[in-house]
Amino acid sequence: MNVTHAAMVAMTIGLAVVFSFLVAGAAFAVARWSGSPVPECVSRSGKAFATTLTVISAVLVVVLTTVT
Repeated sequence: MNVTHAAMVAMTIGLAVVFSFLVAGAAFAVARWSGSPVPECVSRSGKAFATTLTVISAVLVVVLTTVT
């Protein structure tokens, strides 16, 4: 694996984490706007973060396996 490929993989992982944080924030906002208490909103945002990161990681593994 050359340096450029490693840098692209690192950037993709970082982008996946940032995107997961954005999804978690949106889930928190939607739950809060619907009138849920804060602990439930935190729980929903945690689930959204974990689910998004898991799905993106699985897709990334498949793509890297087929490309590399």
